[in-house]
Amino acid sequence: MIRVFIIIIFIFLYGCSTFKKDAVECPKLIAPKKAAEIVVNSEGNSPVYIGFRGVQKFCFKDGDDIEMELSINIRAIRNDITKEDYVPVNISVVSVDLNEKEFDRDEFSYSQFLLKGSKIVDRATTFELKVPAGGQVLVGIK
Repeated sequence: MIRVFIIIIFIFLYGCSTFKKDAVECPKLIAPKKAAEIVVNSEGNSPVYIGFRGVQKFCFKDGDDIEMELSINIRAIRNDITKEDYVPVNISVVSVDLNEKEFDRDEFSYSQFLLKGSKIVDRATTFELKVPAGGQVLVGIK
């Protein structure tokens, strides 16, 4: 009886290893110049530069499509560091097919906290989306 139980557990555990995601090369990622960096007014009405500081991408096969996981680091830079403030950030990530038709979209909006005395503030945000075979991904701040 114990032998049968051990065999069943072994088969189950061995079968679970087939659920691993197969890593694949990620599609092209584009940040249009006008959407890669912007200057916005904070809640305290001070100008703040917002821009991409780095992107990590991980891609896995998902049927005919690719599942892309992105970690995007957004950097906020300001001159007036005499007070705490918040700056609005809106990020969009869009996958398009070969005909540049939208396939999938992920968006995130938040207020980035700017601590008194901090000139530069970074924040990483994660996104997930599906990309069609031969497609590409556009990312932008607005």
